[in-house]
Amino acid sequence: MNETLQSFKKDILKVYPELTTQAWEAFQSKVEIVSYRKGETIFPETEVCNHVLFIAKGIAASENQTADHFGITRFFKPNGLCSNVISLFYGELNNDRLFAISQVEGVRMTKELFLDHYLHSPDLGQYFRRKILSVILEDKHYISLKTLPRVEQQLTYLQEHFPAILLDTPWKYIANFLGVTPAWLSRVLKKGS
Repeated sequence: MNETLQSFKKDILKVYPELTTQAWEAFQSKVEIVSYRKGETIFPETEVCNHVLFIAKGIAASENQTADHFGITRFFKPNGLCSNVISLFYGELNNDRLFAISQVEGVRMTKELFLDHYLHSPDLGQYFRRKILSVILEDKHYISLKTLPRVEQQLTYLQEHFPAILLDTPWKYIANFLGVTPAWLSRVLKKGS
């Protein structure tokens, strides 16, 4: 079995160890192993989200763009689902582009396959419901972080709650997420060392 698929199955078994070989075989025959280069778009902001990605390796981010500004709104890490959740569930256009910050390897499934299991499956459904809850809770963390009054506090919050993101993400993306320049962030980090 492919290493990326193995990683996915291993993550599923952590949540649902009763997964049968038959259920896994039926499911895995309908998914696609994908890879995205650094900077490559995973979901464009111009389309309704039509698939879900399990990230086996790499970091992805969501970027919101307005007429005068663009900024990273959240990160997606390994062993998590990457999708535009609002667009996925409501079938509406959401102005976030999801892209690979580093080389990303994963398992992609269609929206229909995901929702069928999410809503109706007693086995894989448990896994997907828990993963979507995890995405929602991470969103809450990112919102909480953004409400902190000082960038230094935001950086500390990132270190406490998302250390893997800080380790694997270039500083220019962290600076964009925090709303500061990379030079300013570099100075703060050097001062804190």
